[in-house]
Amino acid sequence: MNKLLFICSFTCISVLMYGQTPVDSVSAVYQLGEIEISGSRYGKSVTGKISAAQLRQFNRDNATEALNLLPGLSITEAGARNEGQIYLRGFNLLQIPVFYDGIPIYVPYDGNVDINRFTTYDLSQIAVSKAQTSVLYGPNTMGGAINLVSRKPVKPLEVWGVTSAKMSDNGFNSYNTSVSTGSKKEKFYWLGSVSFLKNNFSSLSGKFTPGTNEDGGRRENSATSDFNFSGKAGYTPNETDEYSLNVIVQNAEKGIPPGVEGNQFRSYPEYDKKSLYYRSKTLLGAETTMNVTAFYDNYYNIMSQFDDNTYTTQNRNNAFNSIYDDRSAGGSVNFASQILANNLLKLSLYEKYDSHKEHNATIPANEAAGQTEKAGEPVQEYKDNTLSAGLEDVFSVNEYVDIVAGLNYSYRSNIQAQEYGTHYETGEKDVLFDFPTGADDAFNYQLAAIVKPAAGHEIALSASRKSRFASQKDRYSSRFGSVKPNPDLKSEFSWIFDLTYKGEIRSVFQYEISVFRNNIDNAIYQVTIPGEFQTDGVTPMYQNRNVGKSFATGYELSFGLNPVRGIIVGGSYSYIYRENQEDKDLKFTDVPAHKGIIYGKLGLPSLPSLPDSYLHIDFEANSSRYYTSDGETLPGYGILNVKVFTKVWEGFSLEAGVKNVGDKNYTLSFNYPREGRTYFTSLLYDF
Repeated sequence: MNKLLFICSFTCISVLMYGQTPVDSVSAVYQLGEIEISGSRYGKSVTGKISAAQLRQFNRDNATEALNLLPGLSITEAGARNEGQIYLRGFNLLQIPVFYDGIPIYVPYDGNVDINRFTTYDLSQIAVSKAQTSVLYGPNTMGGAINLVSRKPVKPLEVWGVTSAKMSDNGFNSYNTSVSTGSKKEKFYWLGSVSFLKNNFSSLSGKFTPGTNEDGGRRENSATSDFNFSGKAGYTPNETDEYSLNVIVQNAEKGIPPGVEGNQFRSYPEYDKKSLYYRSKTLLGAETTMNVTAFYDNYYNIMSQFDDNTYTTQNRNNAFNSIYDDRSAGGSVNFASQILANNLLKLSLYEKYDSHKEHNATIPANEAAGQTEKAGEPVQEYKDNTLSAGLEDVFSVNEYVDIVAGLNYSYRSNIQAQEYGTHYETGEKDVLFDFPTGADDAFNYQLAAIVKPAAGHEIALSASRKSRFASQKDRYSSRFGSVKPNPDLKSEFSWIFDLTYKGEIRSVFQYEISVFRNNIDNAIYQVTIPGEFQTDGVTPMYQNRNVGKSFATGYELSFGLNPVRGIIVGGSYSYIYRENQEDKDLKFTDVPAHKGIIYGKLGLPSLPSLPDSYLHIDFEANSSRYYTSDGETLPGYGILNVKVFTKVWEGFSLEAGVKNVGDKNYTLSFNYPREGRTYFTSLLYDF
């Protein structure tokens, strides 16, 4: 029988979904990769989670699409970089870092990461922390945290995979294949996953109106390819200890569709990421556990900008081949102890070293193509080191009440910062120079009370003060000479308040209601510098400063209903209001005030030996959103998706469906239209 899965927590409202839960679903999760607040009684209930089964049921192939299932979370895109972007209760990706198995994977220079590049085929779950985020994550969790958690084998030999194809009215769009195989025997386990996704083009809606750079049909320069490999090997000498070595390799190439109107023509011929990390858990005595983490992360990419839509020459002043080579190394040691009665104490010590190297490469002459030689730049390097210490306690007052308290101190020092170009003080041109270095520190603390007045009901109230260090880009980027660096830029911080109630009626109807308010202070805004001008002597100079003050408030609702066997209905709704308290006429962009999702699952007749055939329908609606701070808006939209799933043989299943059934022409970022109606079919295998 299908069971309603209640994937929500006391700090956030998650979509209440359904799925076939694996027989050994808990151990299928790589538990060393989870970062959660947990207590002896109320358990792991701090994060909203999307399971692997739900990722497949809703056909969410990358992390951006998957996260869009959750209320309070909205997606957009950096169109000029063709990157997926996330807002969590109004916080952007700079303020909600992304982790993979608890390892930070955001880029050191600007704090972002293109989460479109993270496919979901090798994931056991995606966990999202909102109001209260464990101090074990370390620094910079100002708005929460997103953790992509990998799989772990549970059988002596297992193979799981999916092969899919996508079509549209404009032809064959894309295909993907993913295979995972692993083994768990006695004290050892291993797992390897490989996926390849090739997207030939993005198909525009038939209702799209052609523009200067786009005539419709197949979206210009929209091809992408993603290769992902992940692997792990583990040793479990006994029931309590575990040691694991993990590797991730991502190689991507992506076009960047030009704006429908505009003059930027870009592509990413290389977008590569590699991670190597070690995680372990060791029992020290009867009541204390030690977790050790060590990681090395490398991000390398080339972004090219061309003269026009032929993507052949780079003779203009604004054309370039920009190379980023970013590296992070670090680790943490965490101790958890229940030596004190009714308490779970955790201590975390954390360090992360970041290095960012960048330069514009020399573009060689090519007479046949009309390309003249264009000189490159010397390598510029930025180095930061971050230290953090955290203490967390879950105190069980009695069988009805838990108190959770956390404290974190973080310190970031800048070791080196270089730039090539016009010196920001002397005005000397074409020189490599060093910026002054700087440092910053921050205290973060949080408190929550969780009350369980009756079985199946829970009320939680939490308050948190959290911060984010200014990124290297915030502090030092000159934005082509328009911004004066600010090495002493301080961290921005937020006060987050949340009240959540969740309940259940006889396992048939489950619901959750959450109200929140986020006060943001010391926010980093770009301001005009009085009396200072750019090289033309007319255009003002700008600088990033800690002058911003704003708030976001709203509520989230979600429910799941399983009235009879074979029928499941659920949905969620979220509302958010954001206000700039320094200038109430300025609007915050990219987040719709209203977002809702409703879905249903209807069991279909099937053979007794091959059960679980079903019809799946989901509908998402977003209200309009601002795309400029002076109030220009993008229209709202509604998207309907439908699919049919059936088992065809033991271990094999087929599915077919339609996304954007109504061929809606819509956009999340001005000038960058989204995909229209597409058709897909998939073969799934699980042994």
